Amino acid sequence: MQQSIASLFELYLARSDLRPSSVRFKKQALGHFLRWFGDVPVGSVTAAVAEDYRTLLVKEGRSKRTANGYLANFRPFWNWLARHGRVPTNPFEAIKPFKVTEQSRQTFSAAELGRLLMVSDDLWRVRICLGLLGCRPGEMLNVVAADIHMDADVPHILLSPKSPGPDTWGWELKDHAVRYVALPVAMQFVGVTVELHRLVGELVRTAAQPYVFLESRYYRRNVGKTWVPDPTGNFQRMFRTLQRRAGIEPPRRFHELRAAFATAMIPTVGLSRTADALGHSTTQLTRKYDRHSEMLLLADVGSAAQKCYKSLVP
Repeated sequence: MQQSIASLFELYLARSDLRPSSVRFKKQALGHFLRWFGDVPVGSVTAAVAEDYRTLLVKEGRSKRTANGYLANFRPFWNWLARHGRVPTNPFEAIKPFKVTEQSRQTFSAAELGRLLMVSDDLWRVRICLGLLGCRPGEMLNVVAADIHMDADVPHILLSPKSPGPDTWGWELKDHAVRYVALPVAMQFVGVTVELHRLVGELVRTAAQPYVFLESRYYRRNVGKTWVPDPTGNFQRMFRTLQRRAGIEPPRRFHELRAAFATAMIPTVGLSRTADALGHSTTQLTRKYDRHSEMLLLADVGSAAQKCYKSLVP
């Protein structure tokens, strides 16, 4: 008799090296399947059932982008089952993601970054600079003093996974990749210069807990937990509030600072090295962060279209 989906899913998770956030999302994908189809034997799931699952994700109110995320996180489980002979074929193999059309995101202009930094306190100035150096919010919030190396030949922050302890919670980097983040002495913006080494040094000296870029009240709220995805509770909302104070509309995600980093760095250090700095596994992903190239392409196409059809060769 074949085992049920839920029991084999637990085995799959136990034998996989996955970040806690990935495990949580995969369990959500499984939960939706079990709610609609039950904990059936794995061999009874056909391509038709997989197609129905895809349809129900959107029909039950999820966006196409979210539905694609569930499909992408559920499909590897079925690949694993097929590789280990638990099912003859992967019923999700031919299930295509939904086509998602979206407007290109707008990154921060130089003037906006200047206004944003002017209304920020020292902690937020450091956070914004670290975002502009390629840090993700979770990576930055989980930096401890031992990760910061300002006295090295090349000053930097070392981003690495952490195990839970009596004073810290566990944290896994995306793709488990150890990564270095440059730490310049200062960064210049329109109307303001951020003395990064001085501010980071002060935060290290005055931090009342292991995490350097996190307020004490959020640390006290979370200490003792094994894993914390966002210690502040709603980091993105805090960042949006700061942007509105600076007159930036519409407000953007903190992640857009990484796009500003890519946009600035690609012409300077090249696509491949920028991908390495961002922790991307492929340069194709890094290209999606380059907001300037999109506009350059439109400008080139517009210019060429003005005159190219006069000499069109049949």
